[in-house]
Amino acid sequence: MQLIYSTSKALDKWLKSELPILEGTQKGRNTIVTDENRLSWQLHIIDNSYKSSHKTIIATEANSRFTCFIPVEVPMSLADLHLQLSMQWQQLLIEMVIDNHLLPNSDAVFLLSKLDEVQFDINWTRNTDLSINGHITDAALWLTQTLADRGLGALPHTLAAGLASYLNVKIKRVKERKQKSTPFEKLFEYCLLMTESVGNKSPELETKQSIPNNVVQFSDYFK
Repeated sequence: MQLIYSTSKALDKWLKSELPILEGTQKGRNTIVTDENRLSWQLHIIDNSYKSSHKTIIATEANSRFTCFIPVEVPMSLADLHLQLSMQWQQLLIEMVIDNHLLPNSDAVFLLSKLDEVQFDINWTRNTDLSINGHITDAALWLTQTLADRGLGALPHTLAAGLASYLNVKIKRVKERKQKSTPFEKLFEYCLLMTESVGNKSPELETKQSIPNNVVQFSDYFK
């Protein structure tokens, strides 16, 4: 399964990674997709305040718009960024699943272990999906305003998780389908489908493949 990381020009420059530009209909501005064969993330970096040494990487998943914040001060390797983002979004998702009673604790932990077993072919590229960029801009405004209101320069990890949790339960609407869902519900449903073929299922988790009524069907989301 492919794991696509699409980084903005600003993040690529800060990381000093010199990633290849994603070719397509619009060079460097192509749509990225999450489907049964690939999981895609759009990544960007912002200053926490004007010319601050404290920065935040904002990562948004292509299908669900599930968003994470990674506080940083110095550049890291692509491998380290992958590990940090993977741990953060998976842990945050599982905590939200438990808090919203979508799975018992034991089955949520089992799902986390199954996510850790998924084998990815990781691909990095320089690209900005403009349809996701608006969500990242909104998240950046929430972040900088929250830090300013609290008089903070650096983003504490607890605040990063709390703000992400808040944004990930805000309703997103799919105009073409006249449907609505929350980012964490969409990503939860996708993860259930993604891990179906990974190892043995917990008996209770297997019954959850019939998605709760408050989760929009994954197959209905795509055009």
